Amino acid sequence: MYRFLRIAPVTVLILAAFVAARPLHSQVSRADSAAVLLEATRRLELEGETDAARDLLDLIIRHFPGTQAATEAETRLSTSQTRQSERSGRASLIAFSTLYGAWLGVAFPAAFGAEEPEPFGAGLLIGAPLGFFGAKAFVNKFPMSSGQATLTGFGARWGTWQGVGWTEALNIGRRTVRNCYDGYGCDTWEEDSEEAPFAGAIVGGLAGLISAGIVAQKINPTHGSATMVELGSWWGVWYGVAGAVLANVEEDDADLTWALMGGNLGLATSAIASQYWKMGAGRARIISAAGIAGGVAGLGLDLLLDVDDEETAVLIPTITSALGLIAGSFMTQRFDSGRPSPNERSIGPGLVNVHSGDWHLGFPAPQPASLVRPNRRSGTKTSIGVKLSLFSAEF
Repeated sequence: MYRFLRIAPVTVLILAAFVAARPLHSQVSRADSAAVLLEATRRLELEGETDAARDLLDLIIRHFPGTQAATEAETRLSTSQTRQSERSGRASLIAFSTLYGAWLGVAFPAAFGAEEPEPFGAGLLIGAPLGFFGAKAFVNKFPMSSGQATLTGFGARWGTWQGVGWTEALNIGRRTVRNCYDGYGCDTWEEDSEEAPFAGAIVGGLAGLISAGIVAQKINPTHGSATMVELGSWWGVWYGVAGAVLANVEEDDADLTWALMGGNLGLATSAIASQYWKMGAGRARIISAAGIAGGVAGLGLDLLLDVDDEETAVLIPTITSALGLIAGSFMTQRFDSGRPSPNERSIGPGLVNVHSGDWHLGFPAPQPASLVRPNRRSGTKTSIGVKLSLFSAEF
């Protein structure tokens, strides 16, 4: 209602333009009407009504295609969206850099083995302001879109995780300790370094921040593509962990290695897919949420079925999370276009669905159910189970 009221005055101009139009000069009337509305957007912008101005520009593009005013409206709307994205990227990067600077202020003293509180206090005092003012100076010189900021922040987080993970998986910093006792021989054991994980996090995080920043400046990804890459990478970590359990690996830190490699595989796969699958950030998050919902449902099935075997307990949420991701991608097909997709009805509660005479396939989700089965003593017995809808119809 508020959006309608904002553009109500200019809507009157549209009606007036149509009433005044003469049949023999319809093209001229359309162009004149569009020009009047375009002038109205300038007045709205001068009055600070930028949202109403953007709505009106969009209306000109949709209702007066082919006119000079529509062409100018497209240019102005694109410029407005670019500026809005740059402002969003600027704020996002400054906020992230402030927190990342605070983290480095703690990580550096820990990497050098500090135990007193003073070095950590000094690190926080220096790190957070340095991150804030450093990022502010950078975006002032190099404007950054929301997609570039998202990818840069992800690079720092991903590099930190990789640095810590590979430090542990490769036993970097582990040392042999030998303690001898007079007349009683010597004891030897392996001891992990407390400083090495922090050093790995610093090196990996800074390397990821710099490399992702360079790539982001070069390819200028959309916010949706950057979000898709980030979420796809973390899903790769999950499937790497699940793969380690299902493969029954027993070597030390093998599960961590699988998680690291799975994440990198997910990163590479989602980066390639994002070049062909143009996806909005909102759609990427909803698909990921659907995958999480599927995984949680799988954990619920583990509890309902009282699964004792470790491999089976992991296999069920692995499958249900994959089904959730697939279902989420189908259910959000219209998100990127803003209008219903021809395949929007491909989602249904059953494997085969009939609606208004149309047949289509769906992705049935496992659901808890109360099942009645034969029993020799009482004739029937009710127990908890799982059901899948194979056929659904509406007439």
